[in-house]
Amino acid sequence: MSARWSAAKLKRNCISVKMMARRNYKLGGEAAVPLLMQHHPVFRSFPTYSGPVEAGYCAHDFLGIKTRAEFLGLPPEPARHVETGYPPLDEEYFEWIDLLESVAAAKGTYTMMELGAGYGRWAVRGAIAIRLYRQIPFRLVVVEAEPRHFKWIERHMSENGIDPREHTLLRAAVGDRAGTKMFYVGQPDGGDDQAAAWYGQALIQSHEIVDKAAGVDYEGYDVLKLKSGYQAIKTECLLLGDIMKDADRIDLIDMDLQGEELKVVASTIDDLDRKALRLHIGTHQPAIEACLRKLLNKHGWECRADYACLEEHETPWGLVKFQDGVQSWINPRLA
Repeated sequence: MSARWSAAKLKRNCISVKMMARRNYKLGGEAAVPLLMQHHPVFRSFPTYSGPVEAGYCAHDFLGIKTRAEFLGLPPEPARHVETGYPPLDEEYFEWIDLLESVAAAKGTYTMMELGAGYGRWAVRGAIAIRLYRQIPFRLVVVEAEPRHFKWIERHMSENGIDPREHTLLRAAVGDRAGTKMFYVGQPDGGDDQAAAWYGQALIQSHEIVDKAAGVDYEGYDVLKLKSGYQAIKTECLLLGDIMKDADRIDLIDMDLQGEELKVVASTIDDLDRKALRLHIGTHQPAIEACLRKLLNKHGWECRADYACLEEHETPWGLVKFQDGVQSWINPRLA
């Protein structure tokens, strides 16, 4: 399993004012000269946040979204004032581009789906971005199978002024077959599987065999120990087509499905052709990446970004080392 994003990565994104100052200026003669990274043009439509952060939170993105330190495994911080900047150049930079471009292109209403959502950080970013950009109605569909992370979604939304009751929150996995599936929630002995440190949970691999009940209750779910040493719970698994059934048009589907991405896209491709404008896909294996390219090209989708996992790539904004891969696709039928 590959963790799409880690608490360590999020901690790195909590950039201090001093770090931003060092990055953005170089000495030149008697005065400091701005040395700002050349960002994608879409960022220019969104101001960076400057203001207070309440005690116990960190503002780790430029939209000013407050995130509980608890979600990142960080110690509580005192109240303070922050000056934020646009995001650093890493694999998530391309997720920001897809998010902000989808917001800028929205017409009348905005619908976003986040699959494999963790605590719902990208869905909340989409909601705050649409409020900052044009104040149109928006709908979020947020899907996450890890029980503690799912609890945090509602909390994260509420604490950023979004009423969870107005949106769709589903505690489930997403796959190519509906039903009850097994889902990893614990790593072998010695693994760091605290909810705030591990965001790479997934449906269990086909080779796994249940050993015995672990005799542990995790957020109300009985934990089973697998012969591999991993621990798992039973969870509902949904088809993306069923999740999409009430939507007419979806501006962005952001998926981080830990190896299930090809199965999910392939099993729902006709619905995606009809309803989805943009896909942002976190990829986890070269074979999956190759098959996604073939499938989406065959169905007439336009590729906006394609960077393979576990490689360094030169991008228009500089060199980036990718852990998970990134694929971004536009549906010209709806653009």
